[in-house]
Amino acid sequence: MTTAAINKIDQQLDSLDRESLRAQVLVALRQFRSGWVELGRLLTEVAYGGDYKEWGYDDFEVYCARELGLKKPTVKKLMVSYNYMKSYEPNRLQKYEEAEDNFSAPAMPDYQTVELLHRARETGEMNETEAAKLHEMAFSGEEDEGFLRKEIRERIKNEGDEDVNDMGYQRKKELNDILRTARILRRKLAHSNVVPGGMKDRLEQLLVELEALD
Repeated sequence: MTTAAINKIDQQLDSLDRESLRAQVLVALRQFRSGWVELGRLLTEVAYGGDYKEWGYDDFEVYCARELGLKKPTVKKLMVSYNYMKSYEPNRLQKYEEAEDNFSAPAMPDYQTVELLHRARETGEMNETEAAKLHEMAFSGEEDEGFLRKEIRERIKNEGDEDVNDMGYQRKKELNDILRTARILRRKLAHSNVVPGGMKDRLEQLLVELEALD
């Protein structure tokens, strides 16, 4: 993160209550390199809770881009990675969130590594045994993460080599159709007073999970 970006965050924080959720997100962003887990948790809370609407944004992605300077792929990876931790490393996640500071918190793989683990495990592109082995390698801290990410990408690619042109294209097309329909529904619900807010929030959560398959 550049000095200019940090200065911009500091200026925004000066005008906010440090205990507010909005300020917490900005503080977590400032500490992004040393603690992506907290940022992933807060982004998930903001997305599902719809707080960004109270801050003057109609769309969560617009809020992330304009206020946080985060692009959609980064936001998606952070949220997917946090949800992966909740599913597959709940004890480690709890210890991390209960730690008093970064020094006493358990070590975590980079969020990009965790997002790849999610992709390997959840998309059906790799068998469970291989996915579990890669998970253990990532969280043991014994492997170089750059090498590990390359290894995961290669294994995912190799799992899909058979009939890749046909099956890969059909899968992509079907998923794009589903995402397009879900996004149209989200736009319609955004202006509806008939559907309860909780249902809208569940649609946002589903969209995050669907986009992670893309």
